[in-house]
Amino acid sequence: MSWKRLTLWPKGLASQIVALVILALIVAQGLTGVLAIVLQPHREMLPHPMETASRVAAMLEALDAAAPAPRPPIAQAVVGAGMEVTLQESGALVPAPPGTGEPAAFSHMVASALTHKLPLHVTENAPANGRLQPLVLTATLGDGMLVAIDTAILAPPRFFEFGFGPFLFYLPFLALTMTMLTVWATRRVTAPLRAFADAAERLGNERASPPLPERGPVELRRAAQTFNKMQEQLKRFVDDRTRMLASISHDLRTPITRLRLRIEAVVDEDDEQQKMLQDLQQMDAMVGAALSFLRDATQEEKVELVDLASLLQSVCDDFADVGRAANYVGPASLDLRCRPRMLGRAMTNLVENAIKFGGVATVGLAAAHGAVFVYIDDQGPGIPDAEKERAFDPFYRLDPARNPDSGSVGLGLSIAQTIVQAHGGNIALRDRAPRGLRVTVSLPTLGHGSHSAV
Repeated sequence: MSWKRLTLWPKGLASQIVALVILALIVAQGLTGVLAIVLQPHREMLPHPMETASRVAAMLEALDAAAPAPRPPIAQAVVGAGMEVTLQESGALVPAPPGTGEPAAFSHMVASALTHKLPLHVTENAPANGRLQPLVLTATLGDGMLVAIDTAILAPPRFFEFGFGPFLFYLPFLALTMTMLTVWATRRVTAPLRAFADAAERLGNERASPPLPERGPVELRRAAQTFNKMQEQLKRFVDDRTRMLASISHDLRTPITRLRLRIEAVVDEDDEQQKMLQDLQQMDAMVGAALSFLRDATQEEKVELVDLASLLQSVCDDFADVGRAANYVGPASLDLRCRPRMLGRAMTNLVENAIKFGGVATVGLAAAHGAVFVYIDDQGPGIPDAEKERAFDPFYRLDPARNPDSGSVGLGLSIAQTIVQAHGGNIALRDRAPRGLRVTVSLPTLGHGSHSAV
């Protein structure tokens, strides 16, 4: 069973992050503790002050309760056990005055452990090493005999007692372990959030993008369910609208054809007949362009790795083969993941517009800052700033005086913009000096869905 499915594992996103950080801290501390024990050199057991004080108090009470004769054997029994006892007759040993600091504290501990009071004096000797503090305790028993006990206690710890070596090792190890565990834990928790962001990015570029997996914390599962429902509704809406428009456009072809035949049969005046036939021809061209675009929109094209430079060169060659002035200026090769047929249609529309209204089309290609840029320049009159936005509206045509023989129905830029935006890109118009128009198409090369790195 996965650790995420444990009964006690929290379901909320915030709770999971807190739990994983705490677990990471516990694991890091545990590993550091194990290493500290394993790498710590062996040390002998050193006497604790409280334990030594209890042993000294027990020795004094045993000597005080015994008769003078058996006292030497009792004192001899503790030699080599961390204490050395010397017995002196009354008046033979003059105790030193009580000390301060550790000696005074040890004297107080011994007095507290005695069941009845005995006169005590504690002095300290020069330390034998840095870990032990030698002490000499003198006491007067009830019959006046003096007892001198040589012992040692654990010296108080000093700040630099353990040295910098272990400190400089344990602290970076703890920080590194904690960082690695925290990064791993947060990535596990936030993985569904990253998948959610990728799915949201794909939604604008792929109508047939797969549904978002409904896993992770409760909040993200609910968000994924809502997102999948919204994606399905949007897909159904776009499909229904596309089928409806395609059906309408297709059905219009029949009455247009009938009207053309009736005009030719009924209208006798050549001028009026020509005008009516031109209007019908224009309507037929508009319907045909709409049908062509809607037919492409209803067909799902797979994303492929394409040499964009070759695609643009091919578009220019197609126009050059029929005597149109179109040339490509750019790198010999530049790979991009895209829908090649749809992107080729967009570029064809833009180059065709440049030739219609500017006479000559020059196509450039460049890559920078995670994007690919396609430039289509012409030498025409340009587009007024007030009409640049409206130029992308379907069936919107600029002043026919720009080129009265163009035969444009006003769908070229609209179709190109739709295709470019479906690839996650953007299209912009800018006038050139001294004359002409530049169409700039930017396509992302980093990301997911319909585009990726070059």
